[in-house]
Amino acid sequence: MSAGQSIFDAGEEMAPYYNGVIKSCAVAIAPPAIVFGLAVQAMATSVYMNQCNPGDIMKAGGAWIMLAEKNMEAAEALQTEVDTVTDQNWSGTDADGFTEAAGNVKLQLQELAVTAFLIGTQLIAFAVMLTVYWLFLTACTVVMDAFLVAYLAALAGVLTAPGAPAIMASAQTVATSLVATMKSFESVLISISTGCAALTGGLTAFTFGFQKGAGNPVSPVDIAGAGVANMLEGFAVYGLNALMMTSGGRHASVVPGLHALQGGSAIAPLYKGDGEWGSGYDGGGPGLGAVDGLLNLWEDHAPDEFTNPEEVQWS
Repeated sequence: MSAGQSIFDAGEEMAPYYNGVIKSCAVAIAPPAIVFGLAVQAMATSVYMNQCNPGDIMKAGGAWIMLAEKNMEAAEALQTEVDTVTDQNWSGTDADGFTEAAGNVKLQLQELAVTAFLIGTQLIAFAVMLTVYWLFLTACTVVMDAFLVAYLAALAGVLTAPGAPAIMASAQTVATSLVATMKSFESVLISISTGCAALTGGLTAFTFGFQKGAGNPVSPVDIAGAGVANMLEGFAVYGLNALMMTSGGRHASVVPGLHALQGGSAIAPLYKGDGEWGSGYDGGGPGLGAVDGLLNLWEDHAPDEFTNPEEVQWS
């Protein structure tokens, strides 16, 4: 089994478990956010805004590395065929033309392989970093829920010391400290993701120019169509999610109902495309899954150049 296939399979196996953890945290952090106020709401916002599944990102990285491997195999196979041409079995203008054309194709395949490998590697690095962050977010959610249980027990008279006000104050203090750590994590993630986006954009532009120069009649849509469509879809989903936090760009909401909506959105029914629906850990999305569902519906009818293939196939 190839390295890319192994990574893809690992991501596919882990994705459902990541989904369970991520969506459970979104649901579980909403009650403490409503009860304890702004500090915990700021923490909850980080949970809501980072619902990307590291397993899916790892699958994408594995698919890119598989593409790199296939292109390298094709380049090596082509070179093997070229090596069979000798002056004894073929010579002249046609032979020289074949060797030159084969060399150009080999360069194209190698360039595509390097580009695919770099994109795959950066996606895997991002998935690993996001996994570490989600371990931290999960721990934060557990801590806040523990504070909530103690607070409600104090209100019910089960606990008399330190008392409900003291528990709330402690929860807010701990949340403030944890939010600072979250922001440090997020600054690193933003740096990595920005670098990934810049590298991918640069590689895309270079690939188009290189392939054109090597005689490959590609179009910008062939090279970047699906990627640009995915990027715009991501901005739409992220934009709605950010808009639902608060106005003015604050990362906490004073409206408790928004936190209930965010928690419920994580497990809301979602149209997944091709007539299929998912809910619970298999569904969800910002705004009760409305934007994700509409985008999936669009992909059902969009031109092939702007959509991802249903499955990766090699011939």
